[in-house]
Amino acid sequence: MGLQLTHGGDGIRPRQRADMSDVAKIVDSWFPTSKVSLHRMVEFLEQTLFDHPWADLDMPSLAYVDHGRIVGTIASSTRRMLFEGRPVRCVCSAHLWAHPSARSRGVGARLLQALLAGPQDLTITDSAGDVVRRMWEAFGGRTIHLSGFSFVRPFRPWSIGADLLLRNRPTGMFTRAFRSASSTVDRASGGLLPTRLRPHEPEGIVERLTPSVMVEHMPLITSSFRLHGDYDQTYLEWLFHQLDSIDGQQLPWLRGRGHERGGLLAELVRKDETPVGWYVCHLKVGGYCRVVQIAATPRGVDTVLNNLYHRAWQMGAIAVVGRMEPHLIPSLSSGPRDNLVVASGQFLVHARDESITDAILTGDILVTLLDGEWWGGL
Repeated sequence: MGLQLTHGGDGIRPRQRADMSDVAKIVDSWFPTSKVSLHRMVEFLEQTLFDHPWADLDMPSLAYVDHGRIVGTIASSTRRMLFEGRPVRCVCSAHLWAHPSARSRGVGARLLQALLAGPQDLTITDSAGDVVRRMWEAFGGRTIHLSGFSFVRPFRPWSIGADLLLRNRPTGMFTRAFRSASSTVDRASGGLLPTRLRPHEPEGIVERLTPSVMVEHMPLITSSFRLHGDYDQTYLEWLFHQLDSIDGQQLPWLRGRGHERGGLLAELVRKDETPVGWYVCHLKVGGYCRVVQIAATPRGVDTVLNNLYHRAWQMGAIAVVGRMEPHLIPSLSSGPRDNLVVASGQFLVHARDESITDAILTGDILVTLLDGEWWGGL
């Protein structure tokens, strides 16, 4: 590594399982209204940092220790990708933190610098704030500005309005009644809404997307991208389980925003019997359909998006929310004019190979929230 790590005593060292209880308390302290148990938090951190199928001890999470006490930490979760057909080791970083008493010593910057100096080819994060962005850029990272925005495809405007008004209010009789009334108005006014808010019957057919189906069709769907995930069935089975149980994890950074995520919706789209792409989402009936990944051939994006909109509307979502990925822009800009654009978490990258950075900056990639910081960027 570019910076020397300690393996005992004070300084920067790899994070260990024994640290997880302290780290969980640190993370929990950022979310004072969270009701998640520390045991559940520890369990999740162990699953995603130590026990997942791609865990790699050569690219560990890091802790900064001062007089035997953790005063800073940064998480590192391993990803595998292909760049122009060759394997690329990737780290997704998360939860950069330094104790207030240690910030004057630049502990956060030292942790980030140490992580970026690791043996991985590419480092990403997708929910950074301005402070992290400035540190990242100081160490040679780049901000992918387009992916700092999300699109919203609305279906049920009264319910969306109720969500925006009540998002930060505690759940109670009034909020439940207001949401119910808004839903009733949406149903009653369905025939009066602009036709463009009601997705039309799409071309193509959909079928359940399983890990094995995804692996089978990945070469076709990803062939136009220079950089994309190198998923295998074992990893996808683990990942789909994590996605489907995410509400049960009660993760504090996915709570307090007014919504649970809902169940996993993952479907393959075919047109004329040929696979053209898929979508992986969280959908809550009466809530949002949150896109984790949309993958499609260049000519299949319209078909995949239209099927996603129709399915989400059929299943009772009030809107589809997804990150602005480069391969979606032509279809989003030429589709329904009711798509909204909102700011979301900043997507940052750091690569050793300038050609990887160039591919990312020119949009020749399929790097989505499925590859990101614990799938909670929206």
